[in-house]
Amino acid sequence: MAATTEPTVDNTATQTAAAKKKTKKVVADNSKYQGVEKVMPIALKSSHAKGRHAVAARDLVAGTLVAVEKAAAGIVRNQSFINLCHRCFGPVATKTQSRTKLDAAGKEVAGQKETVTVPSHSCGTCKMAAYCSEACAKQHEPEHTVQCAALAKCNPIATAHSVQLETLRAVLALIGRRAVQGGKPELVGQDVGGEPEFAAQAVEAKATPFGCVLDLNSNRHYLKRSAIKQQQAALKEVLELVPEAARVSLSEAVELACIFTTNQHQIAVGGSQMLGLYPFSALYFAHSCNPNCVYVGEVGGAMYVRTIADVSADTELTVTYADLFQPREQRRRDLLLSRHFWCKCRRCSQALSQSVDRLMDGIQCTACHRGVMIFEETKEVQDINELMTDISALDQEIQGKFAECESCSAQIEVTHLVDVLKAAITDYSSAHMLMQQGQLERARVQLERFVGNYEERRVLSPYNAYLINAYIALIRVCTQLNDVDRAIRYNTIVVERMLGPDTESMAPVPAHYPQLAEYQMSLGDMCLKQAKKKAGNRTPAGRSVSRRYLREAKASLEAAYKSRVIIHGENSPRAVEARRLLESAKKEHDEFVKATTDKKKPKKPEPVAAPAPAPAPAAATPAPVAAPAPAPVAAPAVSTSSA
Repeated sequence: MAATTEPTVDNTATQTAAAKKKTKKVVADNSKYQGVEKVMPIALKSSHAKGRHAVAARDLVAGTLVAVEKAAAGIVRNQSFINLCHRCFGPVATKTQSRTKLDAAGKEVAGQKETVTVPSHSCGTCKMAAYCSEACAKQHEPEHTVQCAALAKCNPIATAHSVQLETLRAVLALIGRRAVQGGKPELVGQDVGGEPEFAAQAVEAKATPFGCVLDLNSNRHYLKRSAIKQQQAALKEVLELVPEAARVSLSEAVELACIFTTNQHQIAVGGSQMLGLYPFSALYFAHSCNPNCVYVGEVGGAMYVRTIADVSADTELTVTYADLFQPREQRRRDLLLSRHFWCKCRRCSQALSQSVDRLMDGIQCTACHRGVMIFEETKEVQDINELMTDISALDQEIQGKFAECESCSAQIEVTHLVDVLKAAITDYSSAHMLMQQGQLERARVQLERFVGNYEERRVLSPYNAYLINAYIALIRVCTQLNDVDRAIRYNTIVVERMLGPDTESMAPVPAHYPQLAEYQMSLGDMCLKQAKKKAGNRTPAGRSVSRRYLREAKASLEAAYKSRVIIHGENSPRAVEARRLLESAKKEHDEFVKATTDKKKPKKPEPVAAPAPAPAPAAATPAPVAAPAPAPVAAPAVSTSSA
C-alpha cells in the first residue's frame, strides 16, 4: 500500500494528539542554546508555526560558518568500523594478521587460514571498538566499560530480533555517554543537563551535553507496534549486559533508540562514515528541499554548518535531509519514513506544473514529444518500489484519472504512466545488479541500452532521476573498465543535468551542492589526466582533443574549487585538493596554448640584400670625329634572395 501523506498512528496516539490540540502550544525556550549567538552570526527564534529555528543575524555571503557542534554521542558506521577511532573519530592505523578461516555463519573452518586487516589498537574483549592509539583507548575506558559486554553480544542479538545493529550500538553509546557525564558513573539518574558551550572552531568545541539529547523529539508514536516490540525484545537482552550502575529502564532505552534514528546525521570523515547525534543542529536547522545551508563533517567527528548561498538578514537557515535529485514524492516518502514528517517546504508546496520537480520523474508526451505529462495529485504514486509489490492498491486509487501534457494538452491515464515507470525501474535494477556483481561489460551494455530505450526514444524526460542514476552508474562502470573517454562523456551529462535547464527558475539542486561539486571534481580530474595522456599526439586531431580536455578540466575544477571552498572552507583538505588540481590544469592549459601559439607564428624571413648601386658614369671625353660607339649597358645587380 502506498504511503499516506501523514504518518499512521495507533488509537492511543490519536487520542493523545487530540488532547494536545485543546492545550495551547507553548513556544520553546531558547535560553539554553542562546550562547551560540555570541560566536556565530545567527539568531535563535521560536514560534507556534515553525517551532525552534535559526535565522541570519545579518546579511551572510555564501560560505559563512554558522554552527560548529561536536556530537553528544556517535558511532562509526558498520562499513567503516576499523577505519575510525571509536572515541575521537580520527583515522585508525591498521595491520594484517593471519587467523583461522571463518565460514558464512562466523564459525571456524578447521585447517584453513586467512589474512585479515585489523586495527592496530582495539578492545581485546569485545573486539567491537577500534582506536587510533593506546592513549585514546585509555581515555575511552570509563565509557567503553559500560558498553563492552553488551557490544560483544550485539551482533547475534540484532540478527535474532531483526533490529539494526547500528541502532543497538547507538543506544549503548548514549548510555555510556550518560554514565560518564561529569566523569563519574554514579551520576546516572541525576541531572545530566547543562548548557552547551559553543565555539567558533572545531578544535575549541566540546561535545554537546547528554541532557540536550532529551530536548529532541523521539516520534516514537509514529513507529509500527511490531517495530517497537522488536526493539524492546532486543534492548531487553542488551540492558541485561550493561552494568547495573549505568543501566536505564527499557522504556528509556527505546526512547533513546527512537531519538537517535529520527535525529541522526550521517557525517563523512575522510573516506569513512559515522552517525552522530547533534542536538543543537537538529533542533534549529530545519529541512528544506531548496536549502541555503549545508552540514559537513570534519576530522574528529565535528559537524560544520555553512551557508551555500547569499542569505539576507532575518532569513531562516535551512539544510536538507533528502537527496535533492529525486522526484518530489520520493523525497517526501524518504523523509516520512526516516524523519517522520511530510515535507511542506516551498519547493514541495509549489504546483507541480510550475516546478522543476515535474522533470525529475517526468514521462514525455507521446503526442508532441516536447512536454512531460503532469498529474498534480501524485501522493498515491509516491512509493514506486512499494507499488511494484502491491499494484492493486494503486489501481483502486487512481483508476480513471488522467495526466495532461504541459505543452499540447494531450491526456493519458495515470495507470499507464505507472506502468512506464515500473518498466524503467525493472530495467534499471537489472543493469545495476550486474554492476554490483562485477559483470562490468554486461552492465555497461545494459545501462547504455537503458539510455537508448528511455531517453533517445523520448520515453522519459532527460532530467528523469532514473536516467541520471543510469549515467552515474555508467561513470563508475566505464572508469573501472578504463574507458575514460566514455566516463568523461557521461560525467559531463550528469553535471549538466544537475544544473538544470536554463528555462527553469529553480535548479534541481543548489549551485554549490556537495554532490554536484564532487561530480565537477571528478570530471575535471579525468579531463586533466586524459589531456596529459594525449599530449604526445601531435596531429591536428590530437591537439584538438587535448585542447578540449584542458578547457573542460579548467572550467570544471574552477567550479569544484569554488564550491568546495564554500562548502568546506578555504583551508579544508577538500578545498586544498581542488586548488592543487586547478593549478595543475591552468599550468597545463597555459603551456599548451603557448606551444600551439608558437607553432602558428611564421618564421622570420632572411633579410633581403639591397640592390647594388649602378656604376657612376665615366667622365666625358672629346669624341673623335668618327661615328660614336654605343653606350655600355650596366649588368643588373643579383639579389641574394633571387631564385
